[in-house]
This record gives sequence, C-alpha cells and structure tokens, in this order.
Amino acid sequence: MPKIEVDYAKCLALARHIESSGGVPPDREDPMPHTFPAHIAENGWWATVAINHQTTPVVGMALRGTVHGKLLRGWDYLLQKSIFEANRNREMYTVAWLSEVTPAMLRDIFRDEEEGETLAGVESRAGILNDLGNFLLKNNWSGVRGAYLASGGYIVRNDGRGLAQLLAQTRGYADPVQKKLFYFLALMRNQKFWEYQDIFNLSSPVNYHEQRGHFRIGTVRILDAKLEDKIRNRENIDPEEDIEIRFAVRHAIEFIAKLLDVSPSAMHYFFWNYFRNCCGRDATHCASCGESCRLPERYRLRGATACVLAPACKSAGINIPQMLIEPRLDDTIWQ
Repeated sequence: MPKIEVDYAKCLALARHIESSGGVPPDREDPMPHTFPAHIAENGWWATVAINHQTTPVVGMALRGTVHGKLLRGWDYLLQKSIFEANRNREMYTVAWLSEVTPAMLRDIFRDEEEGETLAGVESRAGILNDLGNFLLKNNWSGVRGAYLASGGYIVRNDGRGLAQLLAQTRGYADPVQKKLFYFLALMRNQKFWEYQDIFNLSSPVNYHEQRGHFRIGTVRILDAKLEDKIRNRENIDPEEDIEIRFAVRHAIEFIAKLLDVSPSAMHYFFWNYFRNCCGRDATHCASCGESCRLPERYRLRGATACVLAPACKSAGINIPQMLIEPRLDDTIWQ
C-alpha cells in the first residue's frame, strides 16, 4: 500500500501559476569569488557533493563556520571551506589524498575557530572519500574526469558505462533516487566542465528543501497517518519511507518540468531557491520576503516581494507549527 502520492491536478495548477508568473529562469550557479584549484576542480566538486548530507539536520547541530569573514552554514560552509582549504593544500582531493584522508583530517579541515567542530559523522564521511579514491585507483584514473571520458559523455549507456552507472559503484553515489548524482552532474554542466549526449537523462536531485516545499504546496501528499505523525513530531522515518517520499517528489518535479517545457534540472533550481530562501522550517515568506531574504534576483519574478508560489500553496498563511517539514532520518548519507 503506497504511503505517498503525487497530486497531478495540483502539479498542473502549480505549473499554470508558475507560467503566468513569468516562468522558470535558466538554471545556473551563482558566481563565486573563490573556486577550486584547476588541477583538482572536478574532483573537488565530486568529493564535496559526496559528503553533502546531514549538514542542517532536522534535529541536531547544523554545520557552520566563517570563511573569508562571512558566517555560513550547511552546504554553503561545506563548499566554501572545501574551496578555501583546497587552495591552501594542493594535495587535497587528489587520488592519494582521497584514498588516505582520515576522520581526524576532516575534523581539522572543517573546524571553525569560533564555532568549533560542527561536522557530524566524520568517520562515515572519511570512508566515503576513501571509497572515491579507491574507485579511481581501481580504474587507473587520476580524477573523476576519467569516468566522464569512459562514458563518452553519456549519463546512461546500454553497456553499463554511462556516468550514472559508473559513479553508482561508489558509496557516495549509490542512492537509488540519485540525489547526489544529479546534483553533481548539473554542477559539472553549469560550471562548463562537462556536456552530455543524453541530457534528457539528467533529472532532478531531490533535497530536503524540496521535500518540505512539495509537502506544503500539496503536490505530494502523505497517505499514511502514522508516517505523517512521525514527520510532524520530527521522529525518524524508515529508509523505505525515505525512498518512497523522494521518488514521489522527483516525479512531481519531472511532471511539472514537462508541463512547462523545461528541464528537470532547471525545475529543481527553481524550487530549491524558493524553498530554501522563502519556505524555511521555522520561517516563511508567504506574505513578505523582507530585506533579509537571499532569493536570487532572477527568481524574483515580475518584481515579487513575497514568495511567488504562495498563491498556489495550500499551506500559505497557516501557522508555521501546523506546516509540514522535511522528514527526519538521522543515519542517511543521501539527505
């Protein structure tokens, strides 16, 4: 018996609202003043995405720290601290470094002078990086570009040599819903490193912001009362429930993207930016964004000063404690 379903009628209504509001801007990364050194850039993105999980957990301490004088949290800190340290240590993210990095090394890298140690699960993350290094060693590749060249630029191939199939041989990218895979492949494309022969196989990564947002809008519905209670009470769900939820959200994103004639990747960036900036766990911008809102300008459709999705959202305006949040699963490496 399914516990989750996609509300296709709601998806259609949301797609019409997005179209009438100005549509979906092209997906791209925001410019960064600092980036990975060229000799390990692809490896740097690959490795950082591989350990990008549980950085702002539903229960527990968020990863955070200051880089170049700016206090960051979650993915933002993980990425910018990785870039900062890689520019100080030319061996970081090489094959040898990946295969030999230890939990103690990761603690040192991500420890912040003011915030202290906020990177959880360093043993597991070090193991994921070691596995990436061993994957490269096994294939006699100096970097993840080896997988790209071996794939011929295909995400999926009949002979099993597509990027999705090759990278799924690593622990960090073995997720059946392919969250990290699709995010990494989109990053490689948007950073102008790689192009794909079968771009139609690049679907949407589904992160926790999108799960929260689609629950609240109503494009994805919970059918099981016990599961809804667990989510509302911030209790751990089961791994099988996690996979079912994320597949449903992915299908909703793919369906809406098809209705709007855009790529699932572009649709992901659209939703990710809104849900991350305007629909947080404990604060929403249904009525007004305010001066502190960090939504990029290209997503402020027609000069909107509040969440553009609010008129089509079933949760808009209700009390925040009554709103759903993303599910909790403490031991996953794919959230």
